[in-house]
Amino acid sequence: MKLIRILLIIMLAGALPIDVKSQRITKNVVASRVELEAINSRIEHLYVTENVNALTSLYASQFTFFPEYKPAIFEMKALNQFFKDWFTAGDVKTYKKKITTVEIYSGHLLELGTFSFHYSSTKNPQGEYKGNYMVLWQTDNKGKLSIVSETFGADTYIEPEIVPYADVQVEETNFTAIAKVSKTLITEIEEFDAVVLKAVANGDGNARADGFTQDAILLSNFDSIRVGMDHIRPKMLKTYTPDISFRVKHYYNRIYDLGEYVFVAAQYKGGWGDSTKGGRFKGNMSNLLKRTQNGKLLMHRQAGNRDSKLVLFDN
Repeated sequence: MKLIRILLIIMLAGALPIDVKSQRITKNVVASRVELEAINSRIEHLYVTENVNALTSLYASQFTFFPEYKPAIFEMKALNQFFKDWFTAGDVKTYKKKITTVEIYSGHLLELGTFSFHYSSTKNPQGEYKGNYMVLWQTDNKGKLSIVSETFGADTYIEPEIVPYADVQVEETNFTAIAKVSKTLITEIEEFDAVVLKAVANGDGNARADGFTQDAILLSNFDSIRVGMDHIRPKMLKTYTPDISFRVKHYYNRIYDLGEYVFVAAQYKGGWGDSTKGGRFKGNMSNLLKRTQNGKLLMHRQAGNRDSKLVLFDN
């Protein structure tokens, strides 16, 4: 009887650290969500009051900003000008963000959610713009959060003139800052991409879906947030079919090594058909890749948008 009691005590003692760790992680996520909700309330106010300096102060010195239907922005001067031109051309009446997911990754927070703008501009006196977003925050040694990547886009098809910053001109640049990234890591990412692009070229929806984790979250352009393979695979099967082949290339802007995870801010360019019947497209994507037990990278979280309108050839 005494032996049984000792064994029970040992079992309970061994299980305790696991429970405490689980509770600690949950507590950290809850606390982080509360903090982000407070920051978002401030951001909503800053958009309405058009406080450009306060807005740009929320971004890290090295960041990626992917606005829908506009070229990507990588430098503070350009971001500052973007907001100034936006607020000069129109007014933000209301801006609301709703967080759906907060996750912690090696000194970073990943925030996913939905947003809605009500605004007025010359073209849209009573405009509305709503959709999904993904933001990667980094934490410094003092616990201060700053944005290193932001991607957002409509949850249903819209024309370029619908975005509230439609009149803003943004210069397109060929930016990359991966020189200091491990060549081994870049090779891993390229190998993952090669499998993805092969599936896209072959119109293989199943193979494309297999590139995601089972519990992946997908924020693709002009679509609702899809959570889990049961919702992602049907999307892939509908998009990629054997009767059409897409030619696509990926261009890496920034890469963050987060241990078991890798965050990649990148752009894509592609097309289908030929100059007489086909088209081309390009845009942005923020990818959080997860390293599986066998070391293979899979897409775990992804957000994307188009940076320009689809170009169609039909001569």
